[in-house]
Amino acid sequence: MLIGVGLGPGNPDLLTLAAVKALRSSRKVFVPGKMAAELAAPYARAEILEFPMIQDKAELLKLWEKNADIVANEAVKGMVSFAVIGDPNFFSTFSHLRRTIKEKYPDMEITTIPGVSAITAQAARTDTSVDGSFTVSDGSPVGTKIILKTKHPKKTKDGLIKEGFEDVIYAERLFMENERVTQEIPQEGDYFSIMVAKKSKKVPDKKVVYFVGAGPGDPKYITVRGRELLESAALVIYTGSLVNTEILDYVQGETIDSHGMKLEDIIDILAKGVEEEKMVVRLHSGDPSLYGAVIEQIEGLKRRSIGIEIIPGVTSLFAAAAALRTQLTLNGITETLIITRPAGETLEKDSLGELSRHNATMAIYLGTHKLREITEKVAYPEETPAAVVYHASWEDEKIILGTVGDIADKVEALGIDKSAMIIIGNVLSPENFKRSHLYG
Repeated sequence: MLIGVGLGPGNPDLLTLAAVKALRSSRKVFVPGKMAAELAAPYARAEILEFPMIQDKAELLKLWEKNADIVANEAVKGMVSFAVIGDPNFFSTFSHLRRTIKEKYPDMEITTIPGVSAITAQAARTDTSVDGSFTVSDGSPVGTKIILKTKHPKKTKDGLIKEGFEDVIYAERLFMENERVTQEIPQEGDYFSIMVAKKSKKVPDKKVVYFVGAGPGDPKYITVRGRELLESAALVIYTGSLVNTEILDYVQGETIDSHGMKLEDIIDILAKGVEEEKMVVRLHSGDPSLYGAVIEQIEGLKRRSIGIEIIPGVTSLFAAAAALRTQLTLNGITETLIITRPAGETLEKDSLGELSRHNATMAIYLGTHKLREITEKVAYPEETPAAVVYHASWEDEKIILGTVGDIADKVEALGIDKSAMIIIGNVLSPENFKRSHLYG
């Protein structure tokens, strides 16, 4: 039998009586470092196992398996404790060790004795009284949710499932008389109740690649569905030159930067991931359906009998409009929005001149490097308001306001020639617009 023992935050007086009893009764005590060994020393002589902080995953796996073997081989002979600072179930070396042992020794009986964690220790030391919801995080995606006082557990479970959580456990009166722990969720709950829900990493039941819109740049602008897929994905392929890499903080699986890769290579990586029964995400900037170059990838995947699902994202145009604090259509000014781009490597001829004669709002993608050429080609009067928004919603966002006649000079002076949205139209400086009928 193996017991994970919580030694508390560091003060010997904060060990629990149950922890002391376990240490004294164990035939062997293991710890992950000197500080834990010192806390256990009055009650047991502990053996220190090394868990170095290294990045090599293959080497780490070998070390975890080696230490798991050492602990398990002793635990089959009698009661063994693995004692850690804090609580063994919160951000603990024991959590990783238990998972490794369970994989190699599924019949091993494992239990834990809670300890005072850093979470409650900080409340004591910082005079923090927590009387509402709060978040504890190490910066990784949230995979577990714990809800206290679940008086309506069935309703709570339904809400958790909608959020993507599963594996729900309900418990009440823990370590008290009439303790109950069950996966059969009741309709009504106790005041002394708690519900734990985890996100499971499901293997897709169909061959599919998820094309996810990352949004314009700010990681918070990704959709909830997009974030859930990133958190669950075993493989994410993204374009490093376009996607804000902060969004990759949601990813726990493997990431590959496709910048500079050929189409055939991208399709091959996507297809192989799916064929290996991995959940695979192709992450595009903005929305995949606007200048996303997804059709070529979709066709390549179809030829390999792999389906796709597209999760839309906030496009940079809407982020630019938000930054400009304006509407793209406005009653009495224009009811029409034209989205287009200038000619370039992948477009032989554009229609900027013809389209601009409609006097609508014009949004131009992929054209900052040709801004002067664009302003000379469009049919808008030179005094028509124009704006260029660089990196809309990013931390280094820049807004340049001007007119068709001078916007190119202003943008060139700042050295901006890419990653910006061009918007032209009187909605940028509206005069004589009409009140919306929505307000009567």
